[in-house]
Amino acid sequence: MRESALPQRGLALPRESFARAFTLIELLVVLAIIAILAALLLPGLSRAKDAGRSAACKSNLHQIGIALNLYTAEFQKYPVWITPDQIIWDAKLLPFAANNRDLFACPANNRAPRWTNSVGPPIPNPSYGYNLAGSGRYFPPNGLSLGLDGDSRNLTRPTYLPESGVKVPSDMVAIADATPGAGGGDHDADDVYPVNLLAELAPRHNRGANAVFCDDHVEYAKLTAWLKKTDGARQRWNNDHQPHPETWQNNP
Repeated sequence: MRESALPQRGLALPRESFARAFTLIELLVVLAIIAILAALLLPGLSRAKDAGRSAACKSNLHQIGIALNLYTAEFQKYPVWITPDQIIWDAKLLPFAANNRDLFACPANNRAPRWTNSVGPPIPNPSYGYNLAGSGRYFPPNGLSLGLDGDSRNLTRPTYLPESGVKVPSDMVAIADATPGAGGGDHDADDVYPVNLLAELAPRHNRGANAVFCDDHVEYAKLTAWLKKTDGARQRWNNDHQPHPETWQNNP
């Protein structure tokens, strides 16, 4: 028998046949790549979540805007901030929104308490504010509100703004993202005479806020755009669609 035909014993297998383990350096490189990818992806995911919350907020405001329009169609006037029987504007809109209080909760305002007027003093919802005074304070020199409130200071016989009192419904802010008590007014149950919504706008959505207009369409803008002291920006807050620059010095 030839020698080459004999079984070969004791020969080593090729090194390539063994599974090669990662070295520490290779493992660290992989972890670094994963960290970089996470750093690139997480901001995008965060922005996507923010966009989703903003879209839900816009949907809420649109439904609230429809409720406001149903209210004005029923009564031919806008609700005052608070009525003589201590009912705040948002509670007045509830029956026209299928009594759905969840509509008044901005999803980006997730730390806010659940809104209820069932006990204690009347407390407005914690997410959205009412444009009761327009670009002016609640006590402008002429004693009238430039917003939707009319005049609720007389708690026995408030003055209501008629539906026809809004000259350009498609260009007047009605309700917007707001921070409770930021302006010392609209959301403070102890302050019966609020200041205005301009002082309480909340930049919850990428440094901006959502607002529904009197014709129930919704817009988003950066806070700086909402607060801009120009004729075009300020007239959107006033029922006569005039900018009223005499009121700007007392506002943000």
